[in-house]
Amino acid sequence: MTLFILTLFQTGYKLRISTLYHLLVGKRTSSVLLHGFFYENLAYLGALPNLTEALFQKAVKELEVSRLITVEEGFGVLTQQGKLRLAENYFDLSGLNNLRYGRMRENSWQLLLFALQVVSHLSFKEKNYVPIENRPYYLQQVKKWLAQSGPELAARIQAELIENLQQLPSDVADFLANQFSGHEFQGKTVFQLLPEKWQKEPWSILYWQRAIDLFLAQNQKGELARLIAALDQQNFNQSMLKTRALFLSGKTVDAILKERHLKQGTINDHFIEWALLAEDFPFDRFEKLSFENLDENQVIHEQYQEYEVPYLTFRLSQIYYLRKRQWI
Repeated sequence: MTLFILTLFQTGYKLRISTLYHLLVGKRTSSVLLHGFFYENLAYLGALPNLTEALFQKAVKELEVSRLITVEEGFGVLTQQGKLRLAENYFDLSGLNNLRYGRMRENSWQLLLFALQVVSHLSFKEKNYVPIENRPYYLQQVKKWLAQSGPELAARIQAELIENLQQLPSDVADFLANQFSGHEFQGKTVFQLLPEKWQKEPWSILYWQRAIDLFLAQNQKGELARLIAALDQQNFNQSMLKTRALFLSGKTVDAILKERHLKQGTINDHFIEWALLAEDFPFDRFEKLSFENLDENQVIHEQYQEYEVPYLTFRLSQIYYLRKRQWI
């Protein structure tokens, strides 16, 4: 646990320790989301929902005692010794995306595994097998999906799997594919498939999350995407989606406030989360601050009170600058 907590400080910024804990357990306030975005930890949002604060603080204390970070007034900073420790213990977590997939990742993957088992046995006209899933929701979803599928489903699924898996690192593709069950083959458990380096927590959890996220990012169209579409929609804040739909229909922020009877802070949260999620967020419909002559660090640490603009304008300007202008 201590090594993973250390990775959260890898950018070298001074980080608020309490916010890091809220990030890991999945608190989705705009302040937590922005902190994760600014300091490149947003991928870990809700990655460890069962992490206790006591265990987290114990890990932070161990890092401080070992002089891997320094802690002052609730903020932690990576030391040179900590930087060297991270360099010696590299874990590739690129592709992990808890903001996008964290809410329904496990359900989506379980539904995919079950559907693949069913299709495999159907393709061999085999009905006598033990299903890996018997909960009503999964049974109903697969039944509905099959009823809406045309002929040659098995062949299309096979082609989709091959295409999607080929886009992934080979170790990740093998890890996922070996979990599949079907006619005359039984999938292995996650623990059986984890590389030795990743078998301790929380690395085992993070490896599993990252692998599925990489697959889901490839699975944007076709039969498998159609299967999990309803679950995937639940990855999003549903209230935010209503705000987004109204805004895309042409309504202004003020009009949405009146129509939905929401507080300004809630609307702000919706737009900030949407902007962090979507590469195609309509920044052009908002006033944007230029942040002339400021570098990345200065933009991150600018104070809202120094600008005579609405809070939402300020935050969206920060996001736009840091993402679209690529830290220049």
